[in-house]
Amino acid sequence: MRVALVIPARDEERFLPRVLAEIPEWIWRVVLVDDGSRDWTFEIMRGWNDRRAHCLRLRPGRGVGGAIVAGWNAAVDLGAEAVVVVAGDAQMDLGEIERLVGPLESGRADYVQGSRFDSGRPRGPMPRMRRWGNRCLSACAAWAAGAPVSDSQCGFTAASAAFLRALDLSRLPRRYGFPAFVRIEAHRMGARVEEAPVRAIYADEVSGIDPWRDPVAILARILWRGVRRRCDRQGQRVAAAWSGSRMGRMDGARAPGDEAARAAVER
Repeated sequence: MRVALVIPARDEERFLPRVLAEIPEWIWRVVLVDDGSRDWTFEIMRGWNDRRAHCLRLRPGRGVGGAIVAGWNAAVDLGAEAVVVVAGDAQMDLGEIERLVGPLESGRADYVQGSRFDSGRPRGPMPRMRRWGNRCLSACAAWAAGAPVSDSQCGFTAASAAFLRALDLSRLPRRYGFPAFVRIEAHRMGARVEEAPVRAIYADEVSGIDPWRDPVAILARILWRGVRRRCDRQGQRVAAAWSGSRMGRMDGARAPGDEAARAAVER
């Protein structure tokens, strides 16, 4: 498959060179997306001397989700058959990309999300706050999606070009928590979703997430999607029941004037 790698980054001048050095040779294209950085991130992207590179620079305020969407669109327009996303903060092992792409190549999946957990335990060291926060958000995402989700916040993902073309981007918020909403939307669409085991690598990087505000906002959006899914399902059941009841009444004994009503319905 023609596999494109999308790397969104904001103020990652310290870690981005490490990510670029680890990109496998078999990757077909590399879409580098600068999400309004205030440091030398874009200059590092532009100075990366690799024929596969395709650089984008977004205006500030697009958010990590906006950067990923821009990278998806560029990769599909270039002709990629599969698109892998990995952040520019060097927290993932790029040697594990094949685990994500494998289910797409074999035709088993349309969307694959990495999972840094095994039976609830992280694969490798992970800060305690991140571990517990992720478990909470993943449990809520599973409820919202109506399917098991072990690591809703993992941004190490792979998607087929067909899936990305069918994805309704208007339903996805562009801020933090973006991978969880893509996962929920994939299940809503009925796409074939798999998880692939990956490990996280934590060093001295500083997260841009506000630990008091952002997780609460992500959680509220996830729960709202779960409520909407259940309301939509209930609405479909009510409509089906009403339709069956109406047809039953129409097929039963008819009062005077029912023939005209039935003719009008049939027309």
